[in-house]
Amino acid sequence: MSDPSEIVAAVEGAEILEFRPKAALSAQAEGGAPPPPDEPPPPEPPAGGEGDDGAGGLVDVMNREFAFVLMGSRAVILRERHDGPAEDRIRILGLDAFRSYHFNKVYKLRRRVRGEDGEWTEKISYVKWAPTWLNSKHRRTYDGVEFFPDPGNAPGTPGYFNLWRGFSVAPSAEPPEERAKRYAVFLDHLKTNICNGDREVFAWVWAWLAHMVQRPRERVGTALCLRGKMGTGKTKVGEVVGSLFASHYFLVDDPRYVTGQFNAHMASCLLLQVDEGFWAGDKAAEGRLKGLVTAPKQMIEAKGVDPIRLDNYVRLLFSSNEDWVVPAGMDERRFCVLDVAPHAAQNHEYFAEMDAQLGAGGREALLADLLAFDLDAAGAPNLRVIPKTGALLEQKIRSMDPVTSWWFERLCDGAPTRRGGEWRRRVPVDTLFDDFVHMAEKIGVRRKAESTSFGMRMRKLVPGLINKKITVYVDLPSGGSEPRRVRGFALPPLAECRSLFCALVGQDVPWGEFGEEESDQGGEGGVAPPVDEDARF
Repeated sequence: MSDPSEIVAAVEGAEILEFRPKAALSAQAEGGAPPPPDEPPPPEPPAGGEGDDGAGGLVDVMNREFAFVLMGSRAVILRERHDGPAEDRIRILGLDAFRSYHFNKVYKLRRRVRGEDGEWTEKISYVKWAPTWLNSKHRRTYDGVEFFPDPGNAPGTPGYFNLWRGFSVAPSAEPPEERAKRYAVFLDHLKTNICNGDREVFAWVWAWLAHMVQRPRERVGTALCLRGKMGTGKTKVGEVVGSLFASHYFLVDDPRYVTGQFNAHMASCLLLQVDEGFWAGDKAAEGRLKGLVTAPKQMIEAKGVDPIRLDNYVRLLFSSNEDWVVPAGMDERRFCVLDVAPHAAQNHEYFAEMDAQLGAGGREALLADLLAFDLDAAGAPNLRVIPKTGALLEQKIRSMDPVTSWWFERLCDGAPTRRGGEWRRRVPVDTLFDDFVHMAEKIGVRRKAESTSFGMRMRKLVPGLINKKITVYVDLPSGGSEPRRVRGFALPPLAECRSLFCALVGQDVPWGEFGEEESDQGGEGGVAPPVDEDARF
């Protein structure tokens, strides 16, 4: 075609070619054809459960209840049930359990497909729930879990599932003077029964409760222990306050839920109430309890899942009618122990009125007042310093080691040995040790301190104790006595020994309630001061 006229004729009669974009060519190479310019795009999946994803689709519906989460080195499924029981609103499932749960569920999936003739048709297929959701790029996925409680529901770490579900009620917007009327009976219960009319103790307890809802992520390192007779309402405090955040309140009466290996429920716990306390000198439980109160982290382990390390925001509330509730050390700083007054014991009308008020807006008003309390006001209680109550002293006495318990008995009796009628300043070490061993055997102590450990413990109980050779008179078989030089303790006066013991326990000891008062004390030795009636309600 060398003739120019032929070339012009060929160009004028040529068909116009369409150059498609690269994306369209790729789509055609994959077997699909782009819709014609005048063809509307495929419609969104219809609402009500028809479609692969999007609003109302299978993946969207399952995302409302399930999430794919990494816990340690394992992949698990986290299930949320907002309308379920408080203790079961978040459950961890293994992948096999998740697949088995949905094994009999088939989903009707509708799609619009384009045939070879260019016509759009509707295609229906049936798919399994679990594989469809697991294989979807739109499934809800997290890199891990955390517990980030916040009164304003602030977001936690990006990419992590936050176990915090928020408050169960909304704080009341009523004026402060009207709010207190909404829960007047519960407030009276706190003041009159729980705190037995003590203003300072009530201020501490109220601030402790307010701190829990205002600053849930701030650790104060203290716990509340309520001891009282049955029917006095000691459990009511935890039930009422816990109802303000029901998803994060747990009431347990079995030690395995506190000290056991599997403790998944503790991951999202803000207030743990140990009802009818189980403490009975269990050393394994002692370490766990103290760790829950003060440790910044805790290990969480669910069955079949690797243990994970989470922030510890648990507050402990003990309620028991046992004499020995918590392991309190000599310088105890964790447990605020209160004896609940029996003023409303078995008063069913009193507690029924309390429930009625709380159900008619009382909880909302209580939450508002706790949130409004000024924790930083001048004169506000220091929550890291527990009130020194008589109930706390009793817990310290019951938690003493054998040597300390024996020495406390000697100070109460006012004699260094059980046979001595008066306080002797110079006593042989063997005499004191034999007296301790006799007491330990009498009460059934299995592990007794040896002589060396006994002496070391005595030096801590009586700082500055002098161990030196002293002269004692020994009775002879033939009659009479002779002096001998033996190792002995040079004890301070009784009043000074009692004062030193009070300093060790960090509070005054009412010696007159445990033994006879010595005439030479004259108010010394840590005798409890009289009760100030102006400090009561």
